[in-house]
Amino acid sequence: MNLKKKHGARRLAVLVTSFVLCINSMPIHAEDSVEDLEQQTNTLKNQVNDLNSEITSVSEELQDLVMKINSTKEAMEATAYDLANAEVNEKNQYEDMKLRIKQIYENGDFGYLEFLCSAEDMNDLLNKADFVKAVNEYDRQKLQELIDIRNSIEETQNELKDEEVTLNNLQVTLNKKQADLQTKLSQAEKDLSATSEQLASAKAAIKAAEEAAKKKAEQEAKEREEAAKEQVAQKPSAPSTPSAPPSGGSSSGSGSSGGSSQGGNYLGVFKITHYCPCSICCGPNGGNYTASGTRPTAGRTIAVDKRVIPFGTKVVINGHTYVAEDSGGAIKGNRIDIFVNTHQEALNKGVYYAKVYKQ
Repeated sequence: MNLKKKHGARRLAVLVTSFVLCINSMPIHAEDSVEDLEQQTNTLKNQVNDLNSEITSVSEELQDLVMKINSTKEAMEATAYDLANAEVNEKNQYEDMKLRIKQIYENGDFGYLEFLCSAEDMNDLLNKADFVKAVNEYDRQKLQELIDIRNSIEETQNELKDEEVTLNNLQVTLNKKQADLQTKLSQAEKDLSATSEQLASAKAAIKAAEEAAKKKAEQEAKEREEAAKEQVAQKPSAPSTPSAPPSGGSSSGSGSSGGSSQGGNYLGVFKITHYCPCSICCGPNGGNYTASGTRPTAGRTIAVDKRVIPFGTKVVINGHTYVAEDSGGAIKGNRIDIFVNTHQEALNKGVYYAKVYKQ
């Protein structure tokens, strides 16, 4: 019966250890996933900000470009008006010159010829001839000026047309660039929304897993404690008077086992835990010496509450004799912490309740 209980206790300890290892390993992967999602979220946020800045810059360029296009159109309209006026002035000047030439060469009885013939003397004739020549030169010069003005206006108009074409092409390019950026921004915002949801779900899953693991560990610890108490309660009470040891035998001794070792004074039911010299159990500087100054030894050293069991007291737990040599801040009242060699061994032995006897 005792052998079956021991096997059952070992199986329970193995299950508990496996559960603890699984719980410890799960958050690591979850945290890695959360870290990756946070990094992706930050990257997408930066991408969205960059795209917004670029779209703003392109929009400002388009606004400036539209103003330039409008200004160019206004300049073209003004140039067209100036060109029309120049053409009218040129045409009028040309018609006036033709009329004066016609009057000189075709209508000799009127105009310049009459004007020349009316000269009183040679000096007057020469003066009037110079005047006619000056008028002709003026007509030609004025006509050339009007032609130059018209050519200049036409050249300006052509330049404005070329500029308008260039500005319109640039506007098309910027509109396409803005549309492409808007598409990228929409996709980045969708990705950011999806990643943010995944991040929130991952964090919620971690929190739920931690809470579930905590509740499960508390529930299993409670069940183990109740099972241990029930198991101790079902054991027959040890006799208050020690029975005589077999001939040639010893009734006590470290590491001894058997019913005779439980023949001392009954101290009560104690909660039994286990510890090792590692930093988890004893801290960074612990594990080399006990509170009483001895070196801890597996199979002998136990940590006790000195007010309940003084240092140096030998006690028997489940047929094995231990010596009270150590203590701890968590060891209070009816609790005994048994020293073992490794942390895994401490986890495997687990927590249980047992009757304790003073040898």
